[in-house]
Amino acid sequence: MEKWGVARCLRHVSVALMRVVLVVVAALAIPLGLTASVGAAPDPGPGPGTGPGPDKVTVGAFINDLQDIDLVSENFTVDFYLWMRWSNPEIDPSLTLESMNSEGTQNTTSSSTGGVVGKPIYDEPLDMPDGTKYQALRFQGVFSRKMNLEKYPFDTQVLEMVFEDQRSNVTQLEFVPDTPPVTKNEGPSLTIPGYKVGKPILIVVPHRYPTNFGDISARADVPYSRIIIALPVTRDVLPYLVKLVLPIFIVILITSLIYLLPARLEDARAGIGITAMLTIVALQWTTDASLPSVEYLTMLDLVYLVSMVYILAAMVYTVVASRRNRKEMAEALSGALDRRVGIISLVAYLVILGLTLAYYLSQHYNVLDQYI
Repeated sequence: MEKWGVARCLRHVSVALMRVVLVVVAALAIPLGLTASVGAAPDPGPGPGTGPGPDKVTVGAFINDLQDIDLVSENFTVDFYLWMRWSNPEIDPSLTLESMNSEGTQNTTSSSTGGVVGKPIYDEPLDMPDGTKYQALRFQGVFSRKMNLEKYPFDTQVLEMVFEDQRSNVTQLEFVPDTPPVTKNEGPSLTIPGYKVGKPILIVVPHRYPTNFGDISARADVPYSRIIIALPVTRDVLPYLVKLVLPIFIVILITSLIYLLPARLEDARAGIGITAMLTIVALQWTTDASLPSVEYLTMLDLVYLVSMVYILAAMVYTVVASRRNRKEMAEALSGALDRRVGIISLVAYLVILGLTLAYYLSQHYNVLDQYI
């Protein structure tokens, strides 16, 4: 009995010591952020992405008026509104929004250093019912855009207005398109002679700069949130066909008269060819004066080149025919040969011209695909 009593006492003492040890361990574990309760799962801590992210700024636009498109200077004049909504009361992105493709100082809302800036509609951002801040800006000015004229005069241009925040990269501030992102004025003010205005698009894309702009504390590969407002405009084809293509065809038809004149009228033939060549060159100069200087051939350039080759071939044939010995061939036979050569050359011209136009027009692509 005494042995069982001693064993029971030892058991009670060991249990008491274990409790004391657990209390001490728990007391030491609390400052270290550990848990010692039996059956309690360890705290996993904050998961990935649960920390504070960039400030979200909702943006939208309304295009009020398209006033001019200058192909020579490769710019356009536009009037539009851009609004913002954000939640953080400590920021005002409307003050740091910067236009990335404005044209110098020729703007009605331009800064002293050049470049179009927005004119705030309100003196201070407004408080919205949902707790967000709201500000709207009006932009009126000239924006630059490199024009793609390969299919001229059957081309479609996309006029871009590009914006970024001057200071904050995408880790600090991120733009989000509103719903709907952008609309345009459906009235007569948003019309421009010679063009059809399409449906605008607003997208937000990350844009990287391969530099830290001299800031040694910043990385060079951090993107900035960029707003792109794209407005497609398509050229009215019929007026340009009448003004540009019809005169070319008239010159070609007059040139084809060379083959209808008798070979003995070589002076008249040569005069027609020289006049036609000078007319085509003058037409091309007139067209080039209304276009920017580009390093590639437009579709209209090839039309002029093919027409010049046709006229040159007619002039060469005139020289050959004038040197022909009229004694060896009767005038009737000579005239029949001239007409046959004239028909073949005109058909060849039309076929080559048709293939040229078909090639350019078959290179079909949607200019808005890059924004989708």
